[in-house]
Amino acid sequence: MSSAPARPLPPPAMEIDQWRLAELGHQAAVLVHQLRQPLFAVRGLVQLAAADPTRAGAHLAVAEEQLHVLQALVDGWADFARRPARMDEVFDLRAPVESALVLLRHRGAALGVAVEADLGPGMVVRGSLLAIQQAVVNLGQNAIEAAEGRQDARVSLRVEGNSIVVEDNGPGLPLPVRARLFEPFVTTKERGTGLGLPIVRALVQGSGGEIALETSECGVRWRIVLAAAA
Repeated sequence: MSSAPARPLPPPAMEIDQWRLAELGHQAAVLVHQLRQPLFAVRGLVQLAAADPTRAGAHLAVAEEQLHVLQALVDGWADFARRPARMDEVFDLRAPVESALVLLRHRGAALGVAVEADLGPGMVVRGSLLAIQQAVVNLGQNAIEAAEGRQDARVSLRVEGNSIVVEDNGPGLPLPVRARLFEPFVTTKERGTGLGLPIVRALVQGSGGEIALETSECGVRWRIVLAAAA
């Protein structure tokens, strides 16, 4: 009778400490990356409110949503970095896109990128409205940066049934990067952290949805699919 495999010995104490430090550094990097987005959003929305007092209420309402995002990140950043808890809210899929558009159009105008939208008739879905809004903002921000500098630079956001499509006409993604899209720290940006897409996938999956990269004639096309509310 063969004996059971020997249980591996634990690593020396120094290696355990190094592992813990590495894990702490990874979690901290994820948190810093994710905090930047709502902080940038609040700053941009306050600027928009100051520039156009007639629409200040709408801009500040979206800024308040972003502050809720910041609070949630600060309160539970370790759990968020692993995978956000699923939230079964019921909402019109157009709502997170409309909120994201306020920021993305402001960012696009600053970089010379047109941000177009087709929200369609909308559909009621289940998930986390704030998580999906953050996912759309992250994808839209990436799309704007990819299209920046083109003569006809543009980004489009569409609501198609229970899907959100974010598409740009930038240079696209190299094949080696496509094969490793959701690996942490894989990036084509000179100063990128490579954490954006893993976080987007965690946000979408935490809402019970899926995200996929689709074939496009040029640029990049992302599709987020959520469960339709019964």
